Amino acid sequence: MVKTNHNAYADLVHQFDLLVDEPLKKYTAFKVGGPADFLALPRDQHALKQLLKAASDLDMAVTIFGGGTNLLVTDKGIRGLVVVMQHLKSEIHITDAGPGRKTIYAETGERLSKVCRFAIRHSLTGLEFAAGIPGTIGGAIIMNAGIPSGEMSDIVQSIDVLNPQTQTVKTIEKKDLAFSYRHLNLPGIIVAARLNLMEAAAEEIETTFKQNLNQKKSTQPIAAASAGCFFKNPGQGMSAGELIERSGLKGLKMNDAMVSPIHANYIVNTCHATCEDILLLKQKIQETVFKKYQINLETEVRIKGE
Repeated sequence: MVKTNHNAYADLVHQFDLLVDEPLKKYTAFKVGGPADFLALPRDQHALKQLLKAASDLDMAVTIFGGGTNLLVTDKGIRGLVVVMQHLKSEIHITDAGPGRKTIYAETGERLSKVCRFAIRHSLTGLEFAAGIPGTIGGAIIMNAGIPSGEMSDIVQSIDVLNPQTQTVKTIEKKDLAFSYRHLNLPGIIVAARLNLMEAAAEEIETTFKQNLNQKKSTQPIAAASAGCFFKNPGQGMSAGELIERSGLKGLKMNDAMVSPIHANYIVNTCHATCEDILLLKQKIQETVFKKYQINLETEVRIKGE
C-alpha cells in the first residue's frame, strides 16, 4: 500500500469512490491475485479522463484491466491504481458502411459475447469466430483474440484511444494499427471500437456461431477458472497444446494449479491456487517441453504485479 501523501489519496478515494486494498482475484478469470492499493470502476469516458488526470497529478502508477480473462496477477498484487474497464460501456449501435456492410460501435467494457449476440440479431456476419471467447471488446482487441478461422484484426475498422497523459481521444484507423499474433502494440487506452461486418442470413450466422461454441465447449475447459490458452503457439509445427500433451503433462498439478486434462494449453485453478503455484507449473511445462523438443514456449497470458 502506498504510504505517502495521505490527504491527497484520501481525497482521491472519496472523489472517485475508489476501493482500497481490493483483492484482485475478484476481477480475474483465474481467481488469483493479491490486492490493488486502489481500484476504480469508471462508467463513462468523462469519469475515466478525470480519474487519470487526478492519478497523473499524484504521480500514481496506473494499471488497466479489461475483463481479466487473459491475466495473471501476482500474490503481492499491484501497487498504485488499478482501473477496471468492464463497466465502461454504452448502447451498442450500427451505422452503414457501404453496400451489404455495417459497422458496429461498442465501448471498451462491453462483453464480447454481448456484441456477438447483437451481431446475430441484426444479421451481421464476421464475429462467429469469437463464439465462447470471454472478456471485453477492448481486451479482445488488445490481445487480437481469435481462432485459426478468424481474429479481431480481421474485423476492426477503427478504435478510439485515450492518451492517459493528455486525456485526449484519437480515432485510429485499421491501416494504422500494428496487429500481430495475439497482440496489438498501442500507446494508450482503448475506449471504443468500430467493427466492420457483412450482412447475411441470421440463421446461417447463428448456425456457424453455435458450431464454433460447441467445438470450444467440447475441447476446452471453458467453465474452469483459467486465463484461456496460457502459451502462444509456435510459428510452425505442433501447437503449444500438442507439445505439452505429448510431453506427458496433462493433469500435472502444483498444489491447486493444474494442466487441464481437457486441453493441455490451459492451466486451471482447481480450488485455491496461488500465482506462485501457477508460475511454478508454467516453469515446469516450459522446461519439460524444451528438454523434449528444444522449443521455448512463450506465455500468451499477461502477468501483472510485483
